[in-house]
Order: sequence, then C-alpha cells, then structure tokens
Amino acid sequence: MKTPEERLRWALEFCRKAQMRATPVREAILFFLATQRLPVSLETVSCSEKINGRCNATTIYRTLMMFKEAGIVRLVGTPQKVSYFLLNAPGDKNHFLICRRCGCTTELLLPESVCNSISQIAAAQGFSAAEQDHEVYGYCQPCQTIRQNETAPSKLSV
Repeated sequence: MKTPEERLRWALEFCRKAQMRATPVREAILFFLATQRLPVSLETVSCSEKINGRCNATTIYRTLMMFKEAGIVRLVGTPQKVSYFLLNAPGDKNHFLICRRCGCTTELLLPESVCNSISQIAAAQGFSAAEQDHEVYGYCQPCQTIRQNETAPSKLSV
C-alpha cells in the first residue's frame, strides 16, 4: 500500500507524461483522491477543503471523467447508480464490499492466493490479468437487519 504522498507523486507524474495541463483544480482533485483509500462520490470531492467553492460540480465531474479515460482514476459504480471515484495508482489493491441497499463501501483485503488463482483462471481462458479490482455486492449488517424486519409482499389479498 502506497502512502498518500507516493500516490500523489505518481498521479502528477502520470499527468505530466500524458501532457495534461496541470491546473490548480486538477491538482487539488488529485491531492484529495491521493488521501482516500475508499472510493468517494462527486459530492465528497466537491466538498473537500481545497476544492469547495473553487469550481462547480460539472467541472469536477468532467475532470474526474477525463482522469478516468486516462487511467488515473477508477470509477466504481453502485446499485443505486451513484458513481464513486478512486485514484488508480499501480500496486494499490482495490477490492471493496459494497452494500446493495445503502451503498456503503468497505475495503476488502483479499489473500494473495485468491488473486493468483484468478490470474491463473484468466490465463487458462486466454486473458492476461494485468489488473485486478474486485467489487463484491451484498448487504451491510444494518441493512441485513432492516431487510429481515421488512415484511415480504404477499400475493394473497387479505
């Protein structure tokens, strides 16, 4: 796992090599994402200390999508159709558990043996698994409790 400073250095160097113009807003977005271990929403990025009030959400979204297209940022979708963003630094393990009901996200630490097995399975099918990012969808503990207490709809009329 890289430090935020290493992650930021990688992102800025990537932008320099890709000849992307380094604006203060772009650098602020990368700085914020470099400090995050979990994916964050557009709203969270917009409200961060160095970005809040400097530009509108549309500019931030377009910048994040430009970073995504370049491979600097990873887009993580949720069942609620909310997009989350994460710096895509090489060597970082990016595996997450995502709740289908509330969208909460936690880091999933997979054993190296699991990642190796997936690489072997991919290779056996003719794929080179250069990157592995896993998103496992389920229900967090509070949402499991809510679901258990909900009454299932009945097809019978009372």
